[in-house]
Amino acid sequence: MFRRIAPALGLALGLGVAANAAHALPPASPPQIGVGTKDLSGISGANLAGLLNYCIEQYYVSYDEANPLLDQLIKKYDAVDMQGGSFDYANGTAGRMKRNGTDYDIAALSVNDRKATCQIAVKTAQPML
Repeated sequence: MFRRIAPALGLALGLGVAANAAHALPPASPPQIGVGTKDLSGISGANLAGLLNYCIEQYYVSYDEANPLLDQLIKKYDAVDMQGGSFDYANGTAGRMKRNGTDYDIAALSVNDRKATCQIAVKTAQPML
């Protein structure tokens, strides 16, 4: 009896795996590294808040200079929503940003370029408040 069930079971499992593979999503493209980090226009307020948090935590900008801006951005753009969170803010805290629909990863830049980008983030935050 096992000889009759085994081929049918193998076929059913194979079809199930093939069906699931057909619904797999293509892998996401990795964020661009460094390109576009000199101009932060087009970045969301929540993403900029997260980026400032990243910059403060990594000591790329002064806490005294950037933290008041961070607090105001969080409040104005509801960047830290205790109910559901913010994907933009979370990405920013990891050193990633989305500008005009394109992802960038500043965490992969040289230290000097990260510091420069963080200074630009501080300057970009001021008029957004």
